[in-house]
Amino acid sequence: MKRILCFALLCFMFAGCSAGKTRRVDLDAEIINDPQATSVQDYRTVADKMARSLLQLPFIHKAETPPTIAFIDVENRSNKYIDTRAFQEKIRTLLLKNCRGKIYFLDRAAIKDILKERKLKRKGQATASSKAGGKILGADYFLTGSIHSITTRQSDASTDYMRYSFRLTDADNSLIVWEDDYESRSHTQKSWLDQ
Repeated sequence: MKRILCFALLCFMFAGCSAGKTRRVDLDAEIINDPQATSVQDYRTVADKMARSLLQLPFIHKAETPPTIAFIDVENRSNKYIDTRAFQEKIRTLLLKNCRGKIYFLDRAAIKDILKERKLKRKGQATASSKAGGKILGADYFLTGSIHSITTRQSDASTDYMRYSFRLTDADNSLIVWEDDYESRSHTQKSWLDQ
């Protein structure tokens, strides 16, 4: 009986030691020191800066009819893995929350589902709304961009420069009507254990 009790106690202790703890932290707190990665703070700051910059454009905030914007993929030309679509989606979320109906976004990612739904409506298998007369709206502007990085290495340190650039292109004439960027730089000094 003592052996079983001791065994159960040991199992309980090992289980307790192996289980990690999860806790909530501040969104901008850097928990893992990885200057090679795009930080949460960079991600949030970039999206906020781009959304604010776009909302200041006169052809957006003074437009009688809200312009429609569609996404074109952001090009990642950095030496890091970055979820570029997440940047666009965060910018879109901030704009929709703060634009007071001054901008519309086209959901091109759902175009197959939209066409399927339209087909069902035409067959009378679903009800139709008279908002756009059954037409798929075209884009007035395309939101796209690029992300670049430069890494400089020395024997005991490295420096990373990142540039996040976004632009709005007129869909009728291909003119770039807005562009803004955000830059960050980080320096990593290797510890004597890494050398």
